[in-house]
Amino acid sequence: MSELISLNDSFLWKPLLEATAQTIVGAIGAFTIKKITDKFYKNNLFDGPMDLWKRGIHKKSVEYEEKIKIDCLISPYIQLFPGDPFQNANLWRKLYQFDGKISSSEFQAMEFFVTADEALRVGSINGETLVSLYHRYGYIGDGIPAIVQTKYIKKIIPEFFEKSFFGTRAVIIGTLRKCPSQHGFVAQGIAKNAGIQIELQNFANLPYIDISSVKLFNKNTDKSCSLLGSPWAVTDNIDEQYIMQYGYLDRPDELNICLSNIKKANSWDNVRVFFDDLTAPSEGMSFKRNFL
Repeated sequence: MSELISLNDSFLWKPLLEATAQTIVGAIGAFTIKKITDKFYKNNLFDGPMDLWKRGIHKKSVEYEEKIKIDCLISPYIQLFPGDPFQNANLWRKLYQFDGKISSSEFQAMEFFVTADEALRVGSINGETLVSLYHRYGYIGDGIPAIVQTKYIKKIIPEFFEKSFFGTRAVIIGTLRKCPSQHGFVAQGIAKNAGIQIELQNFANLPYIDISSVKLFNKNTDKSCSLLGSPWAVTDNIDEQYIMQYGYLDRPDELNICLSNIKKANSWDNVRVFFDDLTAPSEGMSFKRNFL
């Protein structure tokens, strides 16, 4: 793993981002050595990832290593800190309701972690691509990660790795699997020091989908979709470690406003990691280069 330039221990985004990288590597590794004992495809059909989370994972209507089908938006933008979206509100409440003491740096790190909708785009890694699945009118905080072969996704969606591509509606067939979610351990350590209680079981294992088939819609009326989330950057400015904006990633004008506002921030000259490897102003800001 590559090292960032020397930073002091106050910059807690570094272990958080390193842990996210380990989660990505874990998913890629699980894809590479996946079992060949997939259960018979039972045609479990889900209406977007929230349906999969609620009815499939919570209600246990589908088991791990079982095949599923999901109508969704497939996007190269993944959630920076993926987890159970039904825990998002609970995390926010705990951040603002606790009895302990918290430093400015710890609070910034925990706020960055629980925001839930930070987008990340890193592209292909070792022949596989980490993607995320959302509702067709999606929100970054309500997704589920997935892995697909890079060669396959390029064939099905040739524009998938273009800078302007945010996603498309599709029917995905794949196997529900899980890998360790490292960022949960780091966040729990930060929270423990501050007196905030985070249940580790919510992060210990991350469900994801090992994609075997992507079927696109042909009619323009069926293709309509959108994606809402937060572009971000992290800095080595102790007073402003995180720069974030909020907008629709499918709207070029709105996305450009978000990017412009990030670059106008007082701490822009201190940026060390940028959310999108495809549009990062310099290679040194690349998430992949720094952490993978």
